[in-house]
Amino acid sequence: MLILNVAAGKFEPLPLNSKEDYLIIPRFILNVDTSYFDKVPAEVIESDLKSWEMNLDRINKTRNLNMDVFEFMERTSVLFDRAVVYRFLEHVTFTNVEYFIYLLSTVTKKGALVDVIVPNYIQLAEMLLNDNPNMSDFAAKNILLTTELLNEPSCPHASIWTKQRAIYFFELEKRFKVVATDEAFKFDGRDIYLRFIAERV
Repeated sequence: MLILNVAAGKFEPLPLNSKEDYLIIPRFILNVDTSYFDKVPAEVIESDLKSWEMNLDRINKTRNLNMDVFEFMERTSVLFDRAVVYRFLEHVTFTNVEYFIYLLSTVTKKGALVDVIVPNYIQLAEMLLNDNPNMSDFAAKNILLTTELLNEPSCPHASIWTKQRAIYFFELEKRFKVVATDEAFKFDGRDIYLRFIAERV
C-alpha cells in the first residue's frame, strides 16, 4: 500500500476503521511537507516508491519529502492507494480547493481512499452562537474558536468545511465519492473535527 501523507507534519495515517488490517499490510508512507529537514531530491524518492511497489518482498517504509504538496502532485507520476489529508485542507484557499481535489485525483488509483480531517464549521458555529464570556470555560473555548476559525496570520484558515460542503466539492467533478463521514471526530485532543473518506471513482 502506497500512502501519500499530505502536509503531514508529525501526524501518522490513522486506520480507516477499527476492523482494518492496516497495521499488517506492508506500506510505504510518503510524508510531503515543507517543514521537514530532509533534503532528499523528489526524483530519488519517486524512484524509491516505484522500486518498492515492484518488489514482492516488501517491508514497511516511511520517507519524508521537503516539498510543496501542490508541486509534488503536479509533477509526480506515482499513483497512491491512499491519501491522507489531516488538518491541511482548511488552509487551501477557496479558489484552489477544486484544483487541489483535481490534483488528488491525478495521484490516486481507482478505488483509492482519501482520508480527510478538517475543522467542522457546523460545530464551531454552534459553539460561537452559545458563546458566553461570563462562563468559566470561556478562555479555553475562545482559544479553540479563534485558532480553528482563523488560525495564525502566517498560516490562516482559508476554506470552510462541513459534511455538505465536503460532499459537494469532492463529488463535483465525479472523480470521488464520499463514502463515510464523522461529524464529531476527536483528533489531537479536540472533538470539533469532521473526518470524511472519499473514494476515487
